[in-house]
Amino acid sequence: MVKLKDISFEEGNTKISYDYEVSKGISEYFNSKNPYYVCYDKSIENTPHSIAVIPFLANIMPISWFVGFDVFIDEIDETFYNSLLKLKEQFQKYHPEKTISGELHFNKKIKNTIQGNETSLLFSGGLDSYDSLTRHFHKNPYLFSIHGADVEINDTKRWNAFKSFNNSEEVLKASRLHYIESNLREFYTYKVDLLVDHLGWWGAVQHGMALIGVLGPVSFIFGITDINIAASATHEIKYSWGSSPYIDENMKWANTKVTHEGFQFKRTDKTDHVVQFVEKNKKNITLRVCYADEREGANCNTCHKCQRTALSLILSGANPKDYGFDLPDNFYDLIFYNFGDDCIMTEGIKYQWQCIQDKAKSVDSFYVLKDEDAEKKAIEKFINLNLDEIVNKNQQTVQENKKRKYILRNKFPNLYKVYQKIKSL
Repeated sequence: MVKLKDISFEEGNTKISYDYEVSKGISEYFNSKNPYYVCYDKSIENTPHSIAVIPFLANIMPISWFVGFDVFIDEIDETFYNSLLKLKEQFQKYHPEKTISGELHFNKKIKNTIQGNETSLLFSGGLDSYDSLTRHFHKNPYLFSIHGADVEINDTKRWNAFKSFNNSEEVLKASRLHYIESNLREFYTYKVDLLVDHLGWWGAVQHGMALIGVLGPVSFIFGITDINIAASATHEIKYSWGSSPYIDENMKWANTKVTHEGFQFKRTDKTDHVVQFVEKNKKNITLRVCYADEREGANCNTCHKCQRTALSLILSGANPKDYGFDLPDNFYDLIFYNFGDDCIMTEGIKYQWQCIQDKAKSVDSFYVLKDEDAEKKAIEKFINLNLDEIVNKNQQTVQENKKRKYILRNKFPNLYKVYQKIKSL
């Protein structure tokens, strides 16, 4: 079992620390030296404990369900408790091969009401969140970015760069930008990643509940009842994913409403929306779509995520440079590398490229980087790719190697660091 013994407000009442004990039988799943916490940039001392417990439960309960242990707390918001019941059922539907068990025990159920009607949006600075912002811009939403999600907590250089980018964006209001720090990917061990196939705990299970859950205390303090998280896929995606309407929109407490925003739009649609917004409002936007280690500016410009976003901009008639991309001369060659024998394409990645293929077929013109004839031929070659022949090729071998490396890296972290240093020489 996991027993929450106390919730304390620390560091000027900006940090919530959770004092919990883990029974010996499940200790292998938890990092005892790094217990879960969440830290805000504003005092949250007046948050009721039944709301303050939400970030903790949003991260602990999925592990409880998949491992099968019980969790004990003092009090919980009534709406959130009912949400957890629905979320547990949904994960069982997503993972029929698993036994989803584990129960939550509490002493008191509290009916809370948040005073206010403010709007918020989880904001990463990427295409999905900027697209959502275009539809909520008139509401002047609070924008919350979470340190510990895509950027590791000890990576202050990259996090400070992210904040600097935000501060330089004229479309973003400094008074509505807020930052939250939480070790939501470090309080558990690599054993949790092994609970789902392909080592995808964060993506397949955790991230929707975790990211929304940390907003519980600030929603109470700021009077936020309208919460939005940008969709990263559409209804055409059938595989299990930790953020979907069926997960996110069942995450609610008090009188809040959560919207899985933009679910009806393909990524190419979102690119069009952002380009149209920029053209209409005459405000530049720098998209930050990747967090690659080799990134110098807003993006690394070479990873497959950068490639897809840049190509989408090109097909929308926009110059990628105006949106934070400094593309290399071999940009189109890099695109075709994604479809070679050394790469693996999942159904999800295939869908992303398929959207761009469909877009390419539907447009009569595109933004020319340098050589119109050569780029037109490259786009025609891309259109004619048979993605169905490529998807899941070499999947088993690649996944087995990935799992082996992952286990070795986490069992022998110091040795792995030495290996990384040697590799970089």
